Amino acid sequence: MIELSTQRLRVIPLNAKYLELLINEEQTLEIELSLSSAEVFVDEELKQGLKFRLSKVLEDEQNYIWHTNWLIVSKEKNCIVGGIMLKGLPNEKGEVVIGYYTFSHYQGNGYMTEAVTALKNWLLRQSTVKYVIADTDKNNIASHRVLEKAGAILYTETDALYFWRFV
Repeated sequence: MIELSTQRLRVIPLNAKYLELLINEEQTLEIELSLSSAEVFVDEELKQGLKFRLSKVLEDEQNYIWHTNWLIVSKEKNCIVGGIMLKGLPNEKGEVVIGYYTFSHYQGNGYMTEAVTALKNWLLRQSTVKYVIADTDKNNIASHRVLEKAGAILYTETDALYFWRFV
């Protein structure tokens, strides 16, 4: 299994089995991955997103890393602090889209900036990737700051969203 490592974090792509455990049995996932209990639970909105990611993983298990949720694990606490989702294989322009979340107990510690930077750097080393894309709600200032600190450039917008790109 591939895993990215930073000074403070492990970033781990979940195969179908582990993604299903994250959705339905978080405590079992923590046991299977030898993690400490984070005492945070996936809410219904996030579960819906994870279920969609699971459906994509099951359609293309060979390329699961491109469709799944990557867990962000604090090395110090050995617990899940958030996740990053890859939303599919690179398109014909070489674009890969990411989305991410940090559990509220762990916000404000720089974990997401560190994790996004690590995944972005790994993605841009892949021969089929030219751009890493993220979109944010216009009012999500914390998410804007994460992307700015990680080196993203704001390149377009809609009425509700900003679109950011790493090159």
